[in-house]
Amino acid sequence: MRSPYELPFGAGATTAVRSGLLSKVAGLLAFSMAFTAAGAWLGTQLPGLGLPAIIGVLILSLVLSFARNVPGLNLILLYLLTTLMGIALGGIIEEYLVAGAGVIVVEAGATTAVLSVGLSVYAWTTKRDFSDLGSKLFIAVLGLIAVSIVSIFVQATFLEIIIGLAGSIIFSLYLVYQIQQVKNAEDTLGNAIILSVGIYLSIINIFLSLLRLFTAVQGGGRRS
Repeated sequence: MRSPYELPFGAGATTAVRSGLLSKVAGLLAFSMAFTAAGAWLGTQLPGLGLPAIIGVLILSLVLSFARNVPGLNLILLYLLTTLMGIALGGIIEEYLVAGAGVIVVEAGATTAVLSVGLSVYAWTTKRDFSDLGSKLFIAVLGLIAVSIVSIFVQATFLEIIIGLAGSIIFSLYLVYQIQQVKNAEDTLGNAIILSVGIYLSIINIFLSLLRLFTAVQGGGRRS
């Protein structure tokens, strides 16, 4: 079983192909984060849009997996998805600020930034092959979703800690796996878009998992 944001590993790519695809992915991620920031500002002003935004992200994620190679539409879907994700994050952040727990958001954001950079450098430079992780991680995510649903009805701090820690580990491994895909995939805009979305969602989920973990440990804010 594979995630829709997963490309098959090939025999490897030339240095020129890797550099070209990496540049595309880096550029798309930079613009995606800019759209996310704009969406987050809107989300803090209109926190009620959080749930519709999440639903929109889920729908666009599915649509984009099929429209990755449709010129123009693929970019529109990418930036619309990242804007909606920003709106959802803005609503979450606003709740923390209102609760006087903004420091938890800062801690989670800073930790996410350090982890993302460190893991990306490791994935790009290591000789270790993570190509067999894709299907295992996808199954792990499905299990994490199942446990998260259970936590809605069984509210316990230890369960929140387990979910937050497990999510941090799973999506950190996903990030390493996806960065390695950049080294092996064909240099096309469609591949760059699908890899960018996968990396983007991994980073966002690392942040949300850490936010959940830090909230449970420190006992403040809200459950993300």
